[in-house]
Formats: sequence, C-alpha cells, structure tokens
Amino acid sequence: MIIESDTAIGDSVRQRGARIALYVGQMFPLPTMVVTAVCYFFAIWFALQALSGLAPVRATGSSVRGVASVLLFLLLMRLYDELKDVATDMALGRAGDPLYRDRVLVTGAVKIDDVRWLRWIVTVLLVALNLRVHLTWASIAFWVTFGVMWLSFNWFFWPKVSQHLLLAFATHNPIALLLAAYVVALFVDRFGAARLTGAVAALLVGLWLPLAAWETSRKIRAPEDETAYQTYSRVLGWRTAAFLPAIFASGSAASLVIVAKAAGLGPFFPAAIGIAAGVIVLRCLQFRLTPTRQRANLKPSAMVFVIVANAGLAIAVAASRGVTW
Repeated sequence: MIIESDTAIGDSVRQRGARIALYVGQMFPLPTMVVTAVCYFFAIWFALQALSGLAPVRATGSSVRGVASVLLFLLLMRLYDELKDVATDMALGRAGDPLYRDRVLVTGAVKIDDVRWLRWIVTVLLVALNLRVHLTWASIAFWVTFGVMWLSFNWFFWPKVSQHLLLAFATHNPIALLLAAYVVALFVDRFGAARLTGAVAALLVGLWLPLAAWETSRKIRAPEDETAYQTYSRVLGWRTAAFLPAIFASGSAASLVIVAKAAGLGPFFPAAIGIAAGVIVLRCLQFRLTPTRQRANLKPSAMVFVIVANAGLAIAVAASRGVTW
C-alpha cells in the first residue's frame, strides 16, 4: 500500500510538472524570456556604468542575481495576470476570441491549481535570491517592487481597476519603472550612489516607454474585429488608439538619444532607435488612414522597437566601453 501510494504521489507530481512545463512553454517561453531579461538588465546595468564614466563596464556577481530576479519578476507578473483574470479569460476563450481560445487553461490542458503552484515556487525563489540580513538599497527596492506587484495582483484593492482598461494601464504599466529602479539599486550597492547622474531619469523613462508601446500595440484592433475583449481601440476609438504606440515610441527614442549623448555612445545607436521609432509611427499612421485587420497588427513593430531599445543599448555600451568581469 505504501509503495502504491508513493507511486501515485510521484505520478501526480510528474503530471503537474508536465502541465506546468506546457503552460510555461506557451505563456512564458523560456528561451525568449531569458534573452529578454538579460537584455533588459544589461541595458540598464551597462548604461548606468557608462553614464558614471566607468570603462570598461563590468558584469559582476550582482549581475547574475539581477538577471535571475528580473526573469522571475516577469514570470510572477505573468502568473498574477493569469490568476486574477482567469474568469474573464476563460469566458473570452469559450466565446471564440482568437487571443484566448487556444490557451492551455481554456482548453483544459493546464489547471488553475498548476498556475498557483508555480506562483508559489517563483515567489520562494525570488525571496531566497533577495533576502538579506541587513537592509541594502537593492533589498529595499526588491520589497517595494514585490509589494506593489502583489497589490496589482489584488487590483490595488480598488475593484474598479479590473473593469476599466485605462485604469489598469495607469496602475500596472508603471510597475516596469519599479523593476528598473531595482536594477539601479543593485548598481548603487555595487558602485555607490555618487556615481548616479541626472541622465538616469532619461534612461528609466527611455526603457519603460517601449513596454508601454508594446502593451498598447497588442490591444488595438480593426473595428470589425472587436469582441467583448477590452482593447484601446474599443475604449478610446480606433482613431485615437492608433497614436498611442507612436507617442510612447517617440518619447522613448528621444529619452534614449539623451542617454546615448550623455554616455558618449556615438551615432549608431541613436540612428537605430530613431529608425525603429519611425517604423512604429509609420505603421500607426497607416492604420489611422486605413483601419484594416492587417494594419492593426502593430505588435511586431513594437517588439522590434523593444529589442532595439534594450539589446541595442546594451550592445552599444559594450562596443564603446568594452566589458570585463
């Protein structure tokens, strides 16, 4: 009986592990997300060093902790969104919304309890990575970021947020600034607060706005494709919503050009980020002129912009300053 019970428990654990792997593969593909976390972290980490005059820039033990924490924070946000939106997402999927109908939770391939299990695993790993006996700037930033993310999981205890897309954007999207501030705090612990310059504000805004451009670009649809799903084009009207990714991308590009000039990165990165922003502006104008399903697909251009902003900045600093461990 004991052997049979142990076998059943082992089978249950393996089955849950397989379902969790299936969920992660669809909703948080690790190869892509690891690269995303690495690029995002080192864009800030290297740029902070370049702005402070360090050369070559350094990857340190704090970098490993920082990249791992950024990755886990991104996964935790994905899981929080899944758990708090599950009823709405299931309803949209069963109604045939193309964004939701094939998700593993909607099809039943993954259970909501699997997502809850993964949430606790990620939480434990995050705390273990960042728990310190004495308070440091990084540990303070960690707990502030973690706390605000937890509040977002509970809709900031303001139910109206869950019912209105613009309120959700205003309360949730700036969390990316807290994640960036966590990286800044790691930098301060390692290199000292005296090395921070005024251009840090432009850096944080410049790397936050691409996420805002991406977030808005994926929730814009042509009029004939609207469903019960809340999109910016449905809430604001497609004529107004068409300009949102363009505005955010333009603001990001302007901020990152300031960073590049202050860090002495040369002309190539400013040119690249300017072109990437120009593509988004052009695509948004095309959709504004002719709101077709094809032209409503602004997400690929926004993704390219995110890549150029993050990977491009990290590479530009590494190429101009050199990198050491």
